[in-house]
Amino acid sequence: MFSHKSFLHLLFNCLALESFGSAAYLYLVREQDKAAPEQLEVSASWHFLAFFLSAGLFSGLVSHIVSTKFLYPRVLAHFSAPAAVVKTDTWAAAVAASAAPAAAAAANAAPRSILPSLGASGAIYASVTLTALAFPDSQVSLIIPPSYPIDIQTGVGALVLLDIIGAARGWRFFDHWAHLGGAAFGVAYYCYGPAFWQNLRRTFNPTVAATPPAPA
Repeated sequence: MFSHKSFLHLLFNCLALESFGSAAYLYLVREQDKAAPEQLEVSASWHFLAFFLSAGLFSGLVSHIVSTKFLYPRVLAHFSAPAAVVKTDTWAAAVAASAAPAAAAAANAAPRSILPSLGASGAIYASVTLTALAFPDSQVSLIIPPSYPIDIQTGVGALVLLDIIGAARGWRFFDHWAHLGGAAFGVAYYCYGPAFWQNLRRTFNPTVAATPPAPA
């Protein structure tokens, strides 16, 4: 989660975190203000840190499960399969065997290597989907031309659709499964996260649990 492939990878993740992370933090502050007076916090920093780390771990877990359950068995089955032996009784048969079509060679090629999941893109994706649900009237635009503003839900929906296509077609430029895992975590946290956080505070913070309710 804290490792990145290159400096540009780290730079773009930092820019995305600065934009969508601050919006997600604002949403957590807004939800915190709805709590009872005895449960109010001085800052939502710890809440956002827990959300961000949990999203990163969950997205990495999704990527790892897909790799071990689907990609790794294919690689293992390929290298454990017996090699086909072509009989070359005559000189003509040997020439024909050596001139096999390129399509057959490509079909028998080894599956692509399993790449590691690097970066905090999954956690940032969780912040992106959380922001899109919490502030549906917002607009986003690219930092480079063409920087035409579009609705945030339209833009986020297009990104998620791109990752779905990439995961289905096996594109390897991004870790699409980690992105989808982070997006799913952001949606789930929008629905249940703030209430779950308050329940955790009541369970593990004796001060909050023992504070009597304010008189009516």
